[in-house]
Amino acid sequence: MTNQHIKYYKANFTGVFHSKDKANLPFHFFNEIEWNQLKIVDVVAIPQFNSWELITSNSWYRKKIKPYKNSFKSLQWIARWPKINSKRDFPWIKSIRWQFPVLRKRTHLIIPLNDQYQLQEVLHEVVLKRIELSNKGVEWQNGLREASGVIYFQIHLIPELPKKEIQKLAEINKIEDSTSDVRHNSDSESKATDIWSINNELDKLTDIAPSQKPLSMSTKGNRNWRIFMILWLLLALWKFPTLFLPSLILFGAISFYRFFRKACLGLLGSLLIFSFVGYLFYRWLPNTTNSQKNTEKKEGSIRVKPPIKTKDNDLSNTKEVEWWDFFKNFHKIKYNTSSLSFYDSQVFHEQAIKKITSKTSVAYFNELYGELYTNDKRKLDSIVEIFKQKIKNKRLSPVKSAEMVTTFIQEIPYFLVHDLDCKTVVESSNSDFMIQYHMENKPCLPNIPGGVQSPYEFAHNLMGDCDTRSLLGYTILKKLGIPCSVWVSEAYGHSVLGVGLPIGNGTYKQINGIRHYPTELTAKGFRLGMIAPEQQNMSNWDITLFFNR
Repeated sequence: MTNQHIKYYKANFTGVFHSKDKANLPFHFFNEIEWNQLKIVDVVAIPQFNSWELITSNSWYRKKIKPYKNSFKSLQWIARWPKINSKRDFPWIKSIRWQFPVLRKRTHLIIPLNDQYQLQEVLHEVVLKRIELSNKGVEWQNGLREASGVIYFQIHLIPELPKKEIQKLAEINKIEDSTSDVRHNSDSESKATDIWSINNELDKLTDIAPSQKPLSMSTKGNRNWRIFMILWLLLALWKFPTLFLPSLILFGAISFYRFFRKACLGLLGSLLIFSFVGYLFYRWLPNTTNSQKNTEKKEGSIRVKPPIKTKDNDLSNTKEVEWWDFFKNFHKIKYNTSSLSFYDSQVFHEQAIKKITSKTSVAYFNELYGELYTNDKRKLDSIVEIFKQKIKNKRLSPVKSAEMVTTFIQEIPYFLVHDLDCKTVVESSNSDFMIQYHMENKPCLPNIPGGVQSPYEFAHNLMGDCDTRSLLGYTILKKLGIPCSVWVSEAYGHSVLGVGLPIGNGTYKQINGIRHYPTELTAKGFRLGMIAPEQQNMSNWDITLFFNR
């Protein structure tokens, strides 16, 4: 008994395939090729056929061929079984040729209904017979060849068409008056009538979806959408950098959805480009979040080796520091300091304190920091040279370079530095932080003139608090050519490092036209431009040293 939901058809076809598929004589090689395009014309409905009886040496068979939609959705994996070659006179296996699956486009079916529409249905039990090469098998441009023959196929009718599809079918029928006339003429000998009669029959039984109407989009609407997208991205990049990457990916996804059926592969490529560019911005641009919460990152390590005596009666001290920055870059630095140079810095430090005559605290620290920097800057050349080499080898941007230096200093454990002994400082101090710090028996460095170590002293003994760290950061960044500054605050009793780079939104002080963003160095987790929330009143900060190139 025949199935009323299966229709059988016979037609002529013209197809195109690649010459690399090796469709040469003898004819059975045709079954190994994949058609790029099949144009089916002169369709005639037939009672029934058996696909297995039609398959001969000169034939091509596929159980199902889906209609071509776009470049992306029509990609498919084609499984290819291993080929076994046997000897002519003996049934033994001679060799096996392995064939791996390939990703190719589905066959582009062209079944014209009229000048505007074409049938877009799944073809079942497709058999191509009497296949012959056109133009004596001469190749076209790009290695294409043409063949023609007879095709047999089935169309399976799907019951219970959704209401929305029925409405679409009704609208198409109203528009196509000429088509409507053909549909009522079931006895017509026109081959196009047979194709259209498929949908005519299904319209009555509500068994199949109509052919799709070509997608049309408003050029003006597309232009307005592109203008809005570009303006928003520029605004986000300029004023709200934290929204740039999410907006980029969101707009790419919306564009992919809007134009999916029109140019899917191209827009998918655009979305991938959007994501890739966004990733590059994420990697190259600084973190512009205004959140003052510490950011977690991987822990590093510090190793200090025992001093080694040199020929000139000096002691060479080796330090190895390993750490991670917030761009997930791993850094490692190994440097040596001299005990004699360390003692020379200590002597100069004590003498510099005695020469300072400034009366205000800001002027005092400005003069003290300047003297310590000037005396030690050449002693740090070997350390700075290591940072320069790392920047060159890793091709770091100025922002990444500055973050490498700040995270290096943050990796060094915190030591509170006093100009008196620790006991006297606690007894005379009104600072809850300092009292709590010593009650917990945390480390401190007493009897340091001015309560600050010089850059070389800190690099040697790795003991420093806020202003000691800020002064070392200032020294290294200035020698690297990166704008920087040292900030002090009497109200907060604190010091931070300023970085004059385009970090983004957040608190800053403008110095000679360049924005310097404060950066906390006494604890891990603070990125460029981040300080404690209770210290963000810029009027409570004063600038001592600064460098703007």
